[in-house]
Amino acid sequence: MSNEITRNCQSQNVVVDPDFVVYLIELLLLNPKYGNLFSKTINRNNLEYFVNECVTMLTSSETSINTLKMQYIMQTNYDKLQNLIDKHLESINQCLRPLVNEILDEDVDFEDEAAFKKLFRKISIYIILSSGLGNPGSIVTLKEGMASLESVFSLEDLKVFVALPRCEKLVQLNEIMQIASGVRLFNRDCKKGGEGIPDLPFNLVDAGKACLASLSNSLIAVMQRVNSLTTAIADTISIQDETGNILIDIPTGSELTEDDYKEIFELLAFNRQYELFIRKLLSDVESMVENGDRCVEKVKIVLEELHSAVKYKAAVPVVTVFPLFTKLWEVWRSMQNVMYLMSTVNRLMSILGNIQDQMKIPYNLLEKMLEGKHVVSDQDRMSSKVSITERLSLGSLKNYVGYNDSFSINEKHVQFLGFCALCLSVGALVPSNMRVGLIKNNNTRYGFCSVKMAARFSKEPQRYINEVLDFARNNPHVINLLNILPEVSSVRTIDQLVTKVYPKTRISDKDVQTETHPIDSYIEKNYSWNLWEWKRRACQWSSIVNCKTHSTQTNYSHLRSEVHCQTFEPRDKNIQTKKHTGVNTDPNKTFIWGLRGQIGYGQHAMKLTDINDSEKQKARVISVCSWPCVNNETNLNDQQSLTE
Repeated sequence: MSNEITRNCQSQNVVVDPDFVVYLIELLLLNPKYGNLFSKTINRNNLEYFVNECVTMLTSSETSINTLKMQYIMQTNYDKLQNLIDKHLESINQCLRPLVNEILDEDVDFEDEAAFKKLFRKISIYIILSSGLGNPGSIVTLKEGMASLESVFSLEDLKVFVALPRCEKLVQLNEIMQIASGVRLFNRDCKKGGEGIPDLPFNLVDAGKACLASLSNSLIAVMQRVNSLTTAIADTISIQDETGNILIDIPTGSELTEDDYKEIFELLAFNRQYELFIRKLLSDVESMVENGDRCVEKVKIVLEELHSAVKYKAAVPVVTVFPLFTKLWEVWRSMQNVMYLMSTVNRLMSILGNIQDQMKIPYNLLEKMLEGKHVVSDQDRMSSKVSITERLSLGSLKNYVGYNDSFSINEKHVQFLGFCALCLSVGALVPSNMRVGLIKNNNTRYGFCSVKMAARFSKEPQRYINEVLDFARNNPHVINLLNILPEVSSVRTIDQLVTKVYPKTRISDKDVQTETHPIDSYIEKNYSWNLWEWKRRACQWSSIVNCKTHSTQTNYSHLRSEVHCQTFEPRDKNIQTKKHTGVNTDPNKTFIWGLRGQIGYGQHAMKLTDINDSEKQKARVISVCSWPCVNNETNLNDQQSLTE
């Protein structure tokens, strides 16, 4: 499965380590959704489905996969300090084993002096390589190594060495290596050699300071991110009063979605995991620095003892000086081990730093979530005050353990690394408030970020524990972060771990009586069945014959036909009008009289009255003719007859 997943990822230009894929598969199979696929037999369809799921996860979920990568790197490259040292020394012995076997299996003729010198040279090379004091490829280093060996192990001793059994040869070879290495270190302190031997005491102190400074700076940076991310989501986790479900309470009117908050949840989990690793490395480096300082002091003391033992003496008993050389070498080996541990920490910090640099924080999204909020540190959040009323209500909770400053470290240990047990059911890593107290269930203590959360958990503790385990097995990057691998493994065979609780539907049994006539009766007084009656009324209502007509540009003029609207072609310059397709124009102020068939002489243009004059003009007597008559005399005679 690992090889197939790796090939499919490479086809999508994503390079993954096959061993990391194995680590991911082992975590995914803790989920019955995937574990049941291979419980009986391996079906090709099930295998293809599982492979596609893994490939999708490796190519799309960047944040959670980076969290898993950090966990895998620390799990495979870091361990307890003594275990790391043992593995390092074992690897050195494994590399030198062929040379050791060659030395132990050498059967030299006592008469062959050249063969003895060759074996002596091999032992010198082995001592230089095993002690790490220089490179035997250098002539000066090799000569110094052979000289130091010859001072404690002559050719006559070599002949005795060859005659010993194999097991005794190995023990004596190690003793010779320690004494000869101590001699070289003493000569270096006396300024009579030491080619290729580094100044380990100085380097150890310098490396310790640099490593502590680097880790401290990284911890400060990651805690700033953690505090901002935690503040952004801490107030959004709420409990539904009726069902007890944990919900993400998105502010009303906000543009944020639930997926945005889940993205921040994953980013917070990544930074929390990074913080835990940095704190672990920082604690180990502090112990390394203390151990290194002690080793440096021991080296000074042993060298002073050696100098006082050989000062002003031509010969020193072997019983007196050899244990001092061995002691000097053992202290030097301890400093080498500390230096190796520091180099391992620096290498891991470089790898984790590269993963951290790949992560991009959505600052625009974070700013929206932090709007109107003050960033709170973990220390302030975990020690915020609890009112007296809330303390009294907590005292009545089942299995409640009150917070006390006299708690020991073991008593302060809280499940889920001290994060709120209810907030974890939706993936939010919110630290518990220790002043709220703890709830004990099955000899395990659980912390909470508020009194309301603690009160709800005490009613159904197993329900919320199962919700956390269900979330963890669906999000494998949380399993090792919270150190709950045994708990998740214990429920790997349970398909449905959590039963979703829905709000109850309220039902009311009532009778409903509908009205017989909900709308009052209405009789139209002017109703008529006769069509001709309606035509007669229409003629009465049509008063257009007695009214003047005029046109007016209104807001709804654009709804008329185009022939009634003045338009213009598009121009380069813009004109601001009420409508983009027309302009406001003055109505025509002249009227052609006679178009409607009135009796009179000819058609002529006449001026209209004021547009705003809405009153109908009354009939008036015309005393003077306003139109030039055809025959002036006839008109005058008619006028006189009319006046008479």
